[in-house]
Amino acid sequence: MAKNMIVIVDDDEDLLRLLSSLFKSQGYKVEEFKNGKDALAYLLDEKNIPAMNLLILDRVLPDMDGIEILTQFRKKFPKEVPVLILSVLSAEKDMMEGLKKGAIDYMGKPFSIPVLMQKVQKLISNE
Repeated sequence: MAKNMIVIVDDDEDLLRLLSSLFKSQGYKVEEFKNGKDALAYLLDEKNIPAMNLLILDRVLPDMDGIEILTQFRKKFPKEVPVLILSVLSAEKDMMEGLKKGAIDYMGKPFSIPVLMQKVQKLISNE
């Protein structure tokens, strides 16, 4: 199965719409989740992993910290899918925690769309 899926977990609906349309315009399918519970159910289902190129994960979700999702996802799938955290929690300690728990990259909000797109392309091409 060809990998062509980007999963975005963020409770900001405007940001979800923006990122989703950007990635779709680049030829990717996009799965969107606004809370951790639904995202985890999808991410921990093995049949969804083969198509995934990338997981973009917010930390501040209505029902949990994205680090909790990252920890459970990495426990089950240590290397399969690169994870980029996109969060307002952008102090050095927050970034270090995300990177130590298995994220490949970490960007603070607000962020530059061109920089994000460049990072995404790099992460996906390194698979």
